[in-house]
Amino acid sequence: MTIIEKKENSMQDSFIDDEVLEFMWVTGEEQETTNLESLYNKFGKETVGVVLSAMVEKKLLTIHDSIIHLTETGRKKATPIIRRHRLAERLLNDVLGVSDEVFERGACQFEHFINEDITASICMLLGHPTVCPHGKNIPPGECCSHTKRKLQPVFGPLSRLRTGIKAKIVYLSTGSQESLDWLSSIGVVPGLEFTVHHRKPSLVIRFGETQLALDDEIARYIYVRIITS
Repeated sequence: MTIIEKKENSMQDSFIDDEVLEFMWVTGEEQETTNLESLYNKFGKETVGVVLSAMVEKKLLTIHDSIIHLTETGRKKATPIIRRHRLAERLLNDVLGVSDEVFERGACQFEHFINEDITASICMLLGHPTVCPHGKNIPPGECCSHTKRKLQPVFGPLSRLRTGIKAKIVYLSTGSQESLDWLSSIGVVPGLEFTVHHRKPSLVIRFGETQLALDDEIARYIYVRIITS
């Protein structure tokens, strides 16, 4: 077996371990115990037979009378997996607006390939959300302990910004080419920095010497990053 093949097998084993740990965590949220039968149904008897003994040896799981429990070590390893998955769901749902089925599948892939620094950046970008789009808890990270929850997210639609906030346009999510062309023609494009001049009677932004009124319907589709300094 080549070094590349060994590395690929090692990564595959790690992915399966992660999937089993994630399944155990989620099952534990919905019911008290997980049994072998539920693992067989999820991953197949052959796959479970291969990985389960190894995970027990790694002290990630314990098995008693066909009932499986996460150990403390297993729970510590599962925590960042769940955190990455649910933050990915929030990113794909809230920012990209993809369908439930698509963002669930994307989150499953996402959780295997992002490191803690990227995870923390996503968490801060979204304003340290506490629950996923399905209402399940997102385990907090170290970045969450260093921020006040009452602060608004640093990223989101223009329609949510308060008067006086300075921000930069990140992207435009409207599916209408006509709307995109109109916004571009008036200078509302990704990279534009502006200040929310006031919100009533209409939302007005200011950039350079220009003041521009936008209705809330359009502002909902303009995603911005708050400039904090």
